[in-house]
Parts: sequence; structure tokens; C-alpha cells
Amino acid sequence: MKVRVSVVNDYSLVVAGVEALLGPYADRVQVVPTHHATDVATPVDVALFDTFGSGPGWQQRCAEMARDPQIGAVAVYSFITDPRAVDEALAAGARGFLAKSLIGDELVSGIERIAAGERVTVIDREDSGPAAPWPTGGVGLTPREAEMLALITQGRSNEEITVACYLSINTVKSYIRDAYRKIGVTTRPQAVAWALRNGLGSSH
Repeated sequence: MKVRVSVVNDYSLVVAGVEALLGPYADRVQVVPTHHATDVATPVDVALFDTFGSGPGWQQRCAEMARDPQIGAVAVYSFITDPRAVDEALAAGARGFLAKSLIGDELVSGIERIAAGERVTVIDREDSGPAAPWPTGGVGLTPREAEMLALITQGRSNEEITVACYLSINTVKSYIRDAYRKIGVTTRPQAVAWALRNGLGSSH
């Protein structure tokens, strides 16, 4: 029987990319669209919660989904490499934590195992690249650089970003500097304007 899965994220471009990754496996998973890309509207076996652009407090959102009677299980899908994030996700009620570097078949296998009741955790190596497209990847931004811009566009401070992404303040500043250089801006307002023009405005 196919596993019914919804992709949950505040960015429609992110949801579309993950759904495209799952598309070739329609014989194994049925992708159920979410309401405005954020809310599960009909019963599903697994809610695949993509943490891209999620600020501090994503664990609370995970817990809310875990309590939703329409969701059989929550699987966090993330670039985060810190084991603390896995512990916090599981403590919040998630049944799995899946790396965004997983290729399609590996991701689907993880979803199937989680739907069957198994606890599954796969953490990225720091240098792992994504299997699914991510917003603005076409202009040379890395996944983390794109995520920094998404969080800046939400009005997050560098300190808040360090908490959300489990990164040091120096690492966050480095990602932001590199992102600014690649998109040709020098200030935060310019970065926000660029991000909004290029699909990094939250749909939530």
C-alpha cells in the first residue's frame, strides 16, 4: 500500500522541489498537497517537515504536528548536522530525522520505514549536498547561504540564526558574507529585497 505523505514547509519553492524528488516513486508514495504549503489538510501517514527557513522554535511546530490526529507520524527533513537537533526532534514527537542529502530512493525508504512505525535517523555530513532542489540554487548559492537569506528576510538576527541552525556566530556571518557577494549586495535591506524578488518570501 502506498504511503500518504505531505511535505510541510513555509516556502512553496521548497515544497515543489521535494515533491519533484518524490514524483518518480508514485508507486510507493502518494504526495498529498498541503494547505498553503504549511498545513496538512487531509489525513496522511507521514508529514515530511522540511526545516529550511525555520527559525528558532521549529521544535514546537514539530510537536504540534505530532499531536495532529490527521498525521500518522512526523519526519524531520533537514540540512542540520548537529545531533542535538535529532534529540530535540524526537523529544518533540517526531519519529524520524532524515538528511537532505538522501537520494530519492533512500528518502522514500526512510518514509516507508517511519510510516511502518520504525524510528529512523540519518544525519548529513557537513559537506553533503542536497538531493532535492533548494530556492535560488540556480544562482550559485549553497543550501546554507540560501537559508541564511530566508531567515534574514524573516527579520531574524544573526544570534537567532545561530540558534535555529545550530551554527556558531562566525559561521553564520561567513555564510551571510558569501551570500551577499554572490547576489551582489552589501546591506541587509538589499539582501531582503533580493530574496523577496527571488522566491525567498515565506508563504506562511
